[in-house]
Formats: sequence, structure tokens, C-alpha cells
Amino acid sequence: MEGQSKHEVIIKIDKVKKDFVVGDNVIHALGEVDLKIESTDFVVIYGPSGCGKSTLLNVILGLEKPSAGTVTIRETKIYSMDDDERSKFRAKKIGMVYQMPYWIKSLNVIENVALPLIVEGMKEKEAIRHAVSILTELNITKLAKQRPTSLSGGQQQRVGLARALASNPWILMADEPTGNLDSSASDEMMALFDELNRKYKRTIIMVTHNPAYFEIGTRIIEMKDGQIIKDTKHKI
Repeated sequence: MEGQSKHEVIIKIDKVKKDFVVGDNVIHALGEVDLKIESTDFVVIYGPSGCGKSTLLNVILGLEKPSAGTVTIRETKIYSMDDDERSKFRAKKIGMVYQMPYWIKSLNVIENVALPLIVEGMKEKEAIRHAVSILTELNITKLAKQRPTSLSGGQQQRVGLARALASNPWILMADEPTGNLDSSASDEMMALFDELNRKYKRTIIMVTHNPAYFEIGTRIIEMKDGQIIKDTKHKI
């Protein structure tokens, strides 16, 4: 699970705007957002519902094309690519952990973790070996043969994290990853994110409503009305 080795700007967002047309109304979800994220950052984004934080996440993911502005990941302007190219780029370079994991119910844990690698063209045996190594790193090899839907919420999120790490992505993103977990399982997940950032220098961007997690991030970004109103470096 090797991450970044030096402080470099890995994501650059220049004057990004995002508008949605709903009926006769135009909703300004993002308004000329400028942001630079370094490779060793653990960015925690927070703000009230509707402030634009999930839209910003989706813009970085390549899922929501901005109405204006550019998003550059390393040297790649991701919206200069077509949808297929951007999808392949996302699969290799960005891992995503959602609040509610989505599973192929007919597959067990190890098969679900290996599946993204197989889709990318890796041979099945090699993909399974790689998936086993990730489960070992996260100390969940005992879950390998179980169906994900039979697991507790905390266990499912750890498996979801394993799947997000399968392609050894540059960036790990998470949208309210502890939203459905109890406090114990939430603390375990956040400890894993902290380790991935500190030990493996993994770039992490996380949206949360929980202020208890602010101290884990290296940068705390507050959003309101589609704007970044505060960007605080929390720790080095």
C-alpha cells in the first residue's frame, strides 16, 4: 500500500464552477473554487448540507463536469479526456469509499476486492493474490470467504476500503465513510485512514459532518454556499 513519497501538488482546482438546472431554476453548487492538494495531505471537508462538499468530491472524481474551470490531477486535465478515458483514469488513480458500499452479492469478500483488478485486465489468480495481501494489511483475512452482505457495518467498510486500495491509487476519497457505523467501528475506520496517511503517505480527501474527526486531518476545509470559506492546516 505504498503512497506518495514527497510533498507535491497532486490535485489542482482552478476557478471551478458547477451549476445545475432544475426546471426554470439554476442552482449554483460551486462558485469559482480554487484549491491545491498536496500528495501527503489528509483533507477533511465539512459544512452544512447543500454547501457543495459532495459536488466538489464528484468534480474531483471526474463524475461531475464543471460548468467552468479546470481540474488537474498530476499533469492530467481530467475533463479534457472523454468519458471512457476518464473512467479508466479514475479506476487506476482514485480509490473511493462510500457511506454505503455496493457489492456483487454472488461474490465473496476476496472476489469483490479482486474484481476491479480483473476488470482492468489483471489475471484472476494474480488479482486474488493481490487482494489477499490487502486484506492481510487491513487484518481482515478471516473475512475472505464470507459474503459482504453477511458482515457487520464496520466489517463491510473495512472491505470497502480494501477494494478502494486494490489498484494502489494515488488518491483515496471517502464520502461520510462512518455515517452508518457505531462509535467503535467509526474509530477503527478513522485509525486506518490515519495510518494510511501517516505511514503510507496516502493522499486522502474525506467529507464528514463529524467534528470529532477534524484532528485526524492535516487540513480542514470548511464550505458554505458553494465556496471554501476556511482552509486550515491542522498538523504537519
